[in-house]
Amino acid sequence: MDTPLRREKVGRTRAFYVLGFVTACAVVAGLWGRLRDLGFPPKRVFDEIYFPVFANKYLEGERFFDLHPPLGKFIIAASIALFGDDPIGWRLMPAVFGCAIIVLGAALGWYLTKSRVGALLLAAFLAVETMLVAYSRLGIMDGFLVFFVLATLLAALWARRGSQVVWVAVVLGLAISVKWAAMPVVAPAGYVLWRKGLLRPFIASLWVSAVLYVAIVFAERLILSGGAPWQAWQDVWAWHIRAVDKITAAIPNPYASPWWSWPLMLRPIRMFFGATSAGDVQVIAAIGNPLLWWSSTLAVLAGLIELGRRKLFLKESVADNPLVPALLGYALLLLPWIPGTRIPYIYNYLPSYAFALLVLACLLVSLWERRSWGAWVVVAFAVCVLVVGLYFLPIASAVPMSPEGLEQRQWLDTWFKPDPALSS
Repeated sequence: MDTPLRREKVGRTRAFYVLGFVTACAVVAGLWGRLRDLGFPPKRVFDEIYFPVFANKYLEGERFFDLHPPLGKFIIAASIALFGDDPIGWRLMPAVFGCAIIVLGAALGWYLTKSRVGALLLAAFLAVETMLVAYSRLGIMDGFLVFFVLATLLAALWARRGSQVVWVAVVLGLAISVKWAAMPVVAPAGYVLWRKGLLRPFIASLWVSAVLYVAIVFAERLILSGGAPWQAWQDVWAWHIRAVDKITAAIPNPYASPWWSWPLMLRPIRMFFGATSAGDVQVIAAIGNPLLWWSSTLAVLAGLIELGRRKLFLKESVADNPLVPALLGYALLLLPWIPGTRIPYIYNYLPSYAFALLVLACLLVSLWERRSWGAWVVVAFAVCVLVVGLYFLPIASAVPMSPEGLEQRQWLDTWFKPDPALSS
């Protein structure tokens, strides 16, 4: 019998299949953008003048100083050891992790929202997020940071028994071993485990994170000390003192931007610019998918309003709402940059931004489930995200385009142009 309920069910099923197709297209586009012609540019660009150089110094046993922990550089060194000190060697592991983030996103969407729709949405979002595409194409570490931060939350969502909590501590230790900026992810992971009654074993296992972090730093010091264990132990302490001192250094840069400008994406970074013999331009820019970026900022505000509405007006318990750990992670990963004196850049927002995408996915899943027309609205939004991602993909992956095409993609006057008000 053809009833309104049956028609709605059929409509949702059709919408799900369309969403699956859109996600498949997004994944193909995201993989293509990440992997095409990794050897271009054929020289070091942007922060590749630091991290691949440092990674190669491990292999050559040369001393150097960098204020970041060593895991990200170790990962780059692994591919240099296998493929040589050339662009492929520098960029292979960031590309591998960039592709793995898509799979990680699907798993995270499933465990957080408990919905196949959430899994498809988050996979699609991470696939065509053009800033993640750009950071997957260069030998720099922020893609590793986003991967391990999200993996920490996923491990917490996955854990069911006290014996499994140790894996959260392991991944947390790896995240901190890439950059200290990952530390605040302990809060949303701990919140998830608290709601499962697993907070005590998590706190008890944090020594694993600490030991793993110290072991990774010690391994670096051992390499740089020429294999002298006592000297390496002394260097562990000395390096931390020096790194803490340097981390607050304010070095002006025209691409710097204050934390409040990040959710608005006022200052993307042009990491490479070149021209072909035919007069086309090739660009790699740390620029986000504008629709995803700005809608995720609105989603954070909407998520706070939604939790307030449920708690204050509907008198519902919101403790187990997936919006809570997502918003908690967003706020706490952003918080250290607010009072900081170090000159910040938009890529410092990436861990927080990943949680903003989680908030967006949660709200869209809620819309899908609670409104008869919601499924098709979600599908339409996903299609628009894909279209905008495809439009901006060329300036994240060095696809040749006309100068007019580049100009058409510069939607704001502050994009790629120095602005003293933002860089001060």
